[in-house]
Amino acid sequence: MQGFLSDLLKKANRNYDDKKLNEYTQTILRMFDLNGDGKLGLSEMARLLPVQENFLLKFEGIRLKVKEFDSLFTFYDKDGNGYIDEQELDGLLKDLCDKNKMDVDPSKGLVDYKRSIMALSDGGKLYRTELEILLCQDSPL
Repeated sequence: MQGFLSDLLKKANRNYDDKKLNEYTQTILRMFDLNGDGKLGLSEMARLLPVQENFLLKFEGIRLKVKEFDSLFTFYDKDGNGYIDEQELDGLLKDLCDKNKMDVDPSKGLVDYKRSIMALSDGGKLYRTELEILLCQDSPL
């Protein structure tokens, strides 16, 4: 985290010392480390990145309420194992794009969406939290 912040501050031409860098690091961890493990996972990091650099913008056209998301997740988690795998994600993405009238080329656009979403996955398992960050407008995360 300190290396990331150091690079970010250098890019912004901001002066800092080691004490300030440590203070910034601890503050960011307090604010964004949702599970308290002392690290930022991808889903936690997604909340920190500047919008113009956040790949989650690809999914800007898809925004659900948490209640809608809960129903959707349950429906597409066909085997009820608590996560969505790549095969289950295919149907979910196609239906979401159709529902939101997104003009997406199924052979290219959906493949790109899927690749970006699966980058958040844990060994091919996309848990509720990761998907909620991508798809919910009122996510508590």
